[in-house]
Amino acid sequence: MLKVRKLEKRLQDHLVLQDLDMDVDDGCIYGLIGPNGAGKSTLLRVLSGVYEPDLGCVCIDEHNIHKEVEQRSQLLLIGDSPFYFHNATLFDMKKFYQIAHPNWDDAYYHRLIKLFDLDDHQPLDKYSKGMKRQGFLILGLCAAPRYLLLDEAFDGLDPHMRMTMKKEIAQRLEERQMSVIISSHNLREMEEICDHFGILEDGHLITSGSMSERLNEVHRFQLAFADNVNEDMFADLPLLSIQIDSRIVNLVAEGTLKYLEEKLHNLHPLMMETLPVTLEEVFFYVMKQREERKHEKSKA
Repeated sequence: MLKVRKLEKRLQDHLVLQDLDMDVDDGCIYGLIGPNGAGKSTLLRVLSGVYEPDLGCVCIDEHNIHKEVEQRSQLLLIGDSPFYFHNATLFDMKKFYQIAHPNWDDAYYHRLIKLFDLDDHQPLDKYSKGMKRQGFLILGLCAAPRYLLLDEAFDGLDPHMRMTMKKEIAQRLEERQMSVIISSHNLREMEEICDHFGILEDGHLITSGSMSERLNEVHRFQLAFADNVNEDMFADLPLLSIQIDSRIVNLVAEGTLKYLEEKLHNLHPLMMETLPVTLEEVFFYVMKQREERKHEKSKA
């Protein structure tokens, strides 16, 4: 397991990460979510060993990767703008990655080069943004680190290539028991591929857990009543959002589906429909609650 405890990181005079705790289980795909400037890229750089933390630790099975440098070979970061040598080809970078990662799979490399139709002897400077992204994702998967860290993993890929790459990532995890940590702004895509998530704001995780469990804790309802209703009728519900238009109510609430349905049935609606909730909506409501709490504290 990858464990992060009490992590703090400053860049110049700016405190980017603070008091951050995080757990990533083996064999999972962990989605790192947060607004611009939340510290996602900085966190990935600290996890990979590119940055040293100012406080706290990053451990793999109780081994601190910043004190035991040999542990860093278990992690690999594919950044938003991956590094490559001047005039290097993908084949050149393959040889470089092979040195650092003893689990390198050459047969898999050649299969993926053919699958994505890449000329690995062409200079990377000649590649499009999407081709570079494909090439470095291939390097990451073939290196087979225990933890693969991806910053904006699918940026620049067309829909077909995105789907193909996500399939390869899922298959690779199953074969090699790797874990993947993905940072992305595309929350719908994260919902499709990730089984765990963490929301980063102000330099620390404000919530994290199983994707399916979290989505099962938030429910949307549409209700119709015989007479006009007001918000006071729903005061004892753990509401995240409510919209009332005369006799029609749309609301989002936290809790088990059974509990919420029982509470709402007691209000005797003429009609009640349960609608799906997306990760994008959960993120919106979590951030909205945070802003409301901040506003209340500032008024106090």
